[in-house]
Amino acid sequence: MSLAVKKVLQASQALAVHISKPSSSVHGKKSHRMMMTTMMARCLLPPLGKLQPWNWRQQRQVTMYQDQESVIDDMVGGMASFAPVFPLKGENVKVLETPSQFLEEVKEGIRNAKERVVLASLYIGTGSLEIELLDVIADALACNPSLQVTLLCDALRTTRPSQESSIDTSSAAMLARVLLSEDASWRKKMWGRSQEQLRIALYHTPQLTETLRWMLPARAREIVGVCHLKAFIFDNTLVLSGANLSTSYFTHRQDRYLCFLNCNQLASHFCSLINIVASFSYTLDMDGKLKPCSVHFDPVREPASFWSEMALSVTELFFPTSEPNVDKGFDTWVFPTVQMGPLGIRQDEEVLLWLLKQMPKGTDIHLSSPYFNLTPAYEAALLEAANDKNVHILTASPKANGFYGSKGISGAIPRAYSLLEQSLYERAQLKNVQQRSQVFDASSTNGLSIYEYERKGWTFHAKGFWCSLPGEEEGPNVTLIGSSNFGYRSRDRDLEAQLWIFSKAPHLRQQLERERDDLYVHSHRVNANVFVGDDRKGGLLASLAVRAVRTWL
Repeated sequence: MSLAVKKVLQASQALAVHISKPSSSVHGKKSHRMMMTTMMARCLLPPLGKLQPWNWRQQRQVTMYQDQESVIDDMVGGMASFAPVFPLKGENVKVLETPSQFLEEVKEGIRNAKERVVLASLYIGTGSLEIELLDVIADALACNPSLQVTLLCDALRTTRPSQESSIDTSSAAMLARVLLSEDASWRKKMWGRSQEQLRIALYHTPQLTETLRWMLPARAREIVGVCHLKAFIFDNTLVLSGANLSTSYFTHRQDRYLCFLNCNQLASHFCSLINIVASFSYTLDMDGKLKPCSVHFDPVREPASFWSEMALSVTELFFPTSEPNVDKGFDTWVFPTVQMGPLGIRQDEEVLLWLLKQMPKGTDIHLSSPYFNLTPAYEAALLEAANDKNVHILTASPKANGFYGSKGISGAIPRAYSLLEQSLYERAQLKNVQQRSQVFDASSTNGLSIYEYERKGWTFHAKGFWCSLPGEEEGPNVTLIGSSNFGYRSRDRDLEAQLWIFSKAPHLRQQLERERDDLYVHSHRVNANVFVGDDRKGGLLASLAVRAVRTWL
């Protein structure tokens, strides 16, 4: 037996003897505790001093790990008061890396589905890749009489005149021709089977009144509000992304894609959300016309009843249901949230603002938005977080913005976002300088920095949130994926859905780290010189104009 171990045993025995002789007086109790402390110090300090380098390092690693575990447990417990929770295993989550992988995952999901295919996207494009995707849906319907297919898109975007196709005048016309008409290939193979296998729902915002419809051209009507949900379900598999079902998103538009495999309850939850919105949407018929909503409330003629009934249905679905179980074999917890300003539902905004306050000092925070138009509440929260955390914001450079090079007023949109970005950059720089002067540490990494994505031939559409706790080396503990851009539109005008993910699974967190870091490979950190380029100049008049219209961007 080593001398160190003998000393520890002697100290334990001496401690046991003194514990068996308690003193009745207060003074005696104090003396008793002092004697115990002295004896323990004399016995333990010499041997432990010899072992300190190894023990200290091991104890620090264990303590740090336990602290991170408890922080995650606390945040998961707090999240349960905001949204329903679905525990799962990190091994059931897969991160896709490229647009082509996303397209193939959707196709393969449709081909393998036995019971349900549910797709929600702002719109479906009219190019050749989109036709191929619809053909996959048609073949699946023809081969499987039990398969139920639901497509949910936005009515304003889907019926907008399109110049991409020489055959179809709009996305709605293409959907009707390929999937709904009597000449659709899968219908000819049905041999009298029911045609209720397929439903195409087009959501129309009540915010576009008859007067606004008359005043605004077709392309501009979407600024009033759209259904911006993006979710893709194949039986018990869920794919979440910010991507739409369109050629650019399948080829050269950078986005994010997470697959949740064999997660029946989570997939069913998103199915329920899409079915609720679909029930409050118009139905596309075989002639390409819009039929009334199944709930019998017209969004244009009965907006008040429409809003109240829809808000009730969505709120019931997303109401917190149970406390999360953090001890029964699960290492990942996911919380679906929605942001539907027109319905008075601001769940996602509340969660993000709450979480930014819960993150411990030294946390590494990354937020990505392709359209830089953060709300004042988000800007203030991020600047506040930067006092003791590392905050990084990633956005598109003007050339990587989807509106870059567009004709008309939309061509000025990238410059507008750049002006808003410049405003936050200047505020952050001032705050960073003041903060470092107060702590007298010019090397401090706390603060807020902005990065721009720019890749030749590509546009940027990735949106989300990643959080790594202090000292963490296995990747983000928390991430958010979904449709929100964190701007005014997402907060107040559009229908958005996200998923918050809290994980202790090393493999999943490593995937998330690679996903996040890959976005920065084609990015550069912003400095003051960035805003003096020809594609950035705007002047005072342009700055005032941007602030006047930013709630519509």
